[in-house]
Amino acid sequence: MNKKGQLGIIEFKYWITGFFIGLIVTLVIVALGTMEVIPFQIPLVCG
Repeated sequence: MNKKGQLGIIEFKYWITGFFIGLIVTLVIVALGTMEVIPFQIPLVCG
């Protein structure tokens, strides 16, 4: 059994998971900033 190629798959799984979690958190923060629930906004996104 060749275990050399398995590490890339495991790292890719963690990368995808982190990417989607970060995307969701970013969208929530931008939405809260746009609705003025939180006191700051991200100028590049919220305008």
